[in-house]
Amino acid sequence: MKPSAKSAAQQHVLPPPLPRAHGVVVWASAAAIAGAAWLVDPFAEAAFDAPKRGAVLAGAAVAALALARNAGMPDWRRWSRSAWIVAASLALLALWLLVATLASPHPDLAWPALRRTCLFLLLIPIGASRAFDGRGGRLVFGIFALATATNALISLLQFAGLPLPFEVTQIGGRFKTGALLGNEGYVALACAMLGAAGVAIAVGSGRRSARVLGALLLVVAIAAIAANRQATSAAALLAASVVVVAVRWRARRVATAVFALLALVATSAAVPPLRALTWAQAPLGVEGYQQLTTYRLGAWAAALDMAATRPWTGYGPGSFGAEQQAPRVAVEIATRARFVHPLGATFVYAHEDYLQLAAEAGWPALLLALTGLVATLHGLVRLAPAPGDTERGVLLGVLTTGAVAALAWFPMQIPLTAAVLLLAAGRAWRLIATREAP
Repeated sequence: MKPSAKSAAQQHVLPPPLPRAHGVVVWASAAAIAGAAWLVDPFAEAAFDAPKRGAVLAGAAVAALALARNAGMPDWRRWSRSAWIVAASLALLALWLLVATLASPHPDLAWPALRRTCLFLLLIPIGASRAFDGRGGRLVFGIFALATATNALISLLQFAGLPLPFEVTQIGGRFKTGALLGNEGYVALACAMLGAAGVAIAVGSGRRSARVLGALLLVVAIAAIAANRQATSAAALLAASVVVVAVRWRARRVATAVFALLALVATSAAVPPLRALTWAQAPLGVEGYQQLTTYRLGAWAAALDMAATRPWTGYGPGSFGAEQQAPRVAVEIATRARFVHPLGATFVYAHEDYLQLAAEAGWPALLLALTGLVATLHGLVRLAPAPGDTERGVLLGVLTTGAVAALAWFPMQIPLTAAVLLLAAGRAWRLIATREAP
């Protein structure tokens, strides 16, 4: 073959380069994840949280500006049914959050929280862009894996007795093993997501090296979760692993059963008549449940009371921390039980993202969010499999982990886990929109 002919053939085979705007999207997203995992500002009041949240907001803003030049979205006329449901739910949720902000009795808290929320939500269309096709998506996942694994290793070193190279005046959790995330629970949540991705790679990849890498990620994740004694993260990783393996081996009914069981457990705990017939019948009592849930009952009771008091619009985004005290005391008086933390601590978050959304924006907001989540997970489960494609399994594992962890934690309030979950949701939407099985 002549050199000119060979060159022409190679140009025909090689994929076209991504637009420059897509490169900006990928690197801005990667920088957001890296910043959310590694940035610490010793001079800030919130030394761990503030710089991480700023990194995600800045990354989302830069990526959105770049995306405005070349979105690369699928043709809306060819979207699947699930993709339409997700898109409509997200649009209505954003509108309802605005309504909740307008009706909030705490406008000084609600408006800044709404602006932050809208910037974070931009990560969904960012993740849905063509920028994450192929190497772009692999790069961002690699940054997430590296960032989470390094935090896991630092946490394990702290567990072994090696402190951080700077002083921490107040730990964010129960142990001094929060690594660069500042809280051992945050480390465990990120590791649970990484471990679920590792399971997907280990069971779905056709290359031995990739399977070994997936197994290593899972081992690191399990070690960090065990060292930090995080039951919620362990349960989320287990549930996600079962779903990923079930879908990999075409046992969709098993995956559906897992989601149905989780929905049943959550509903029975949240609805008073069902709670009286189920959880209240156990001999644990209030103190037993307090210890079992690491004293979360007060936060959950406050969130339920807030949602019941203002069921349509809630108290406004970002208002739970300021409002939760009075509802909790009211529940204590009504039930003649105490829901206090033994150390006198108060919860800034409800430690249950679904209840917090209902408390801050009303039940309609929660319904819209659940509709989008269910449609996304259902679409991923039904997605037409591609040979050697582990992406669906990784996305399903990460999103399932977040959905389960949100039942007893707040992954959507943590910069790292929130950024990864929203990007993954956007990427899942793109796959559902373009190749969902009939």
